[in-house]
Amino acid sequence: MLKIVLAASDGPGEINEDKVGFCGNAAWVIDGATGVGAGLLPEPSDAAWLAQAASDALTIVLSQQPESSTRDVLREVMARCRSELYRQSIRPVGPDDHLPSAAFAMVRIMDGYAELTTLADCRVVAHNEAGEAQLLGSSALDAIEGRTIELAAKLLRGNPSISTQDLKAQLLPHLQGNRGLMNQPHGYWVLGTDPAAADHLWQQRIPLSAGRRFAIASDGFLRLIELFGAASAADLLAISSELEWSRWLAELRLLERKEESRLSFPRVKPEDDASLIICEWEGEI
Repeated sequence: MLKIVLAASDGPGEINEDKVGFCGNAAWVIDGATGVGAGLLPEPSDAAWLAQAASDALTIVLSQQPESSTRDVLREVMARCRSELYRQSIRPVGPDDHLPSAAFAMVRIMDGYAELTTLADCRVVAHNEAGEAQLLGSSALDAIEGRTIELAAKLLRGNPSISTQDLKAQLLPHLQGNRGLMNQPHGYWVLGTDPAAADHLWQQRIPLSAGRRFAIASDGFLRLIELFGAASAADLLAISSELEWSRWLAELRLLERKEESRLSFPRVKPEDDASLIICEWEGEI
């Protein structure tokens, strides 16, 4: 069975738009994308709603269809989220509305392998054949967000004291343009309300052995590696307790809140939701 060693999520604000979940031999992290337009739902955050709705749907579909392919599972999950969005929306959904979306990563045990799946910028950490910990997952969103960071860096250099609200306001047309590339052949693919995204997963299969360990993380927690360079993939994979998670989370928040942090490490959100699941395979195949 797939043992859940740790499942943790932290939001620095009032609303955490991440969600961690697990069911049977699958575990996942969902990172709702903060909205860039008017909300559609009677909730404080469309992104948080989607993360919760998708996680709930995953639990149901995996329980009911344990033999289905991950593509079919996710196609069903996104169809359910779409139906619920239209059912719960506080107004008609128009062609110019920005529908809620999320990044996603999952480890699922199937046919003697660990199947790793990602959409957008959540990642999985696993050991390769040489025993080295690697950060796995790829998306066209990486290059798109890289251009956003370049623009944010330019604005921050021009006005180092700019508030988070003013920075986002100046970036908003760019952010909305990025969101318009969502689930487009020339853009990037996400977990959301378009089942067609299930045909554009990043996936990799890894042979199983007793004690094989995996870490699944949202981009907020991955800032320790990808933004600040304060941790390695091996460090994440070694986390085994709430105490160790808390220590790394405290380090992350310290780096995010450090004076001049935005200038040294440009980003749109000074702090971000951070989520991590550590799981390992118990027993032989």
